[in-house]
Amino acid sequence: MGTKRVVIANTYQAVKELWIDNQSALISRPKLYTFHTVVSSSQGFTIGTSPWDDSCKRRRKAAATALNRPSVASYMPIVDLESKCSIRDIYLDSNRGTEEINPKPYFQRFALNTVSPGLGRILLTLQSLTLNYGTRMSSIDNAMLKEIITVEAGISRFRSTSNNWQDYLPILRYIPFSNKNASAEEFRVRRDAYMNKLLDQLKEEMRHGSDISCITGNILKDPAAKLNEGVIACIEV
Repeated sequence: MGTKRVVIANTYQAVKELWIDNQSALISRPKLYTFHTVVSSSQGFTIGTSPWDDSCKRRRKAAATALNRPSVASYMPIVDLESKCSIRDIYLDSNRGTEEINPKPYFQRFALNTVSPGLGRILLTLQSLTLNYGTRMSSIDNAMLKEIITVEAGISRFRSTSNNWQDYLPILRYIPFSNKNASAEEFRVRRDAYMNKLLDQLKEEMRHGSDISCITGNILKDPAAKLNEGVIACIEV
């Protein structure tokens, strides 16, 4: 009844053969119904979720240019600032280290403002705001920060290869109590809202010359990139 072939690697040797010995053959990504058809219907697929094609090749090339050694060096002040702010705020909000606090929101803000990895499944899909769009969230109570964390946490569940049976059994997409289309649509609309706002804000800053060095800004300024705005919006992991 299913529509996808699933391969399970349950030994170290099998994993080594698949992901190390044959890594060049695994550059593509499988398309799943919930994430690729419903959630990504308006913004397109991100680099880390896109099947290999000419569009993905151009996006990876543009991202590689924006992540070369000189470009990365220009981003280091961002990492330094966010590291300092996270440590400072944890120290001050814990009454100078004398009270217990939950450090998770501070690490979430750090990941959101700088790079995508870290702190589990939620942060693997977070937008890297400062590096990607040249903007940052200064407070862990920021409304947009909370919205992005909530939405990206939900979207990460739709990206799961094991949580959505309707990706493999098409009949479930037509059964109201079992399909997740309505929820996926809601998260898609909410993600579109803040992604469009961030991109518009960056372009406005570029027009006024007040933007700071960031990946999306560097791509927009690079005539060799030849990417439209819809594709540029998808340059994240």
